[in-house]
Amino acid sequence: MSGVVIQAFKKRPAPLAVPAPVSTTFSTIPAILISELPQEVDLVLYSGDDFSMTLTLMNPDGSIPSLVGSTAKAQIRLTSADTTIQASFICSISSNVVTLNLTGVSCQNLVGQYVWDCQLTNASGAVRTPVAGTVTFTQDVTR
Repeated sequence: MSGVVIQAFKKRPAPLAVPAPVSTTFSTIPAILISELPQEVDLVLYSGDDFSMTLTLMNPDGSIPSLVGSTAKAQIRLTSADTTIQASFICSISSNVVTLNLTGVSCQNLVGQYVWDCQLTNASGAVRTPVAGTVTFTQDVTR
């Protein structure tokens, strides 16, 4: 999803008793940014170790969103365009909290930098991606 930038300019009126200036001056109203991009969350993990994290979702007004009937999935890939899933998180939802678990077995052979995101699909089928980022794995020693 892409953001939209709306920018408006308001021309200042010329003073009544003084001739209009040669150059016109403008004041700017600050740009409004509307973004549907996910929050960037970069992970640095140790290959072969279990990992768990929770995402607590809130509406912009601070209220708790309803996730009733929603499902979550989160995947790791080499690049966002890659069709091969390197590892998948086990996801669960309770109220407004999404729990993501990555087993050590599923990431045992991952070393280097990858990308990941988490997508929520509501009961109507609408998809939202609240978080995305890179995940960097360091090879473990003890296997």
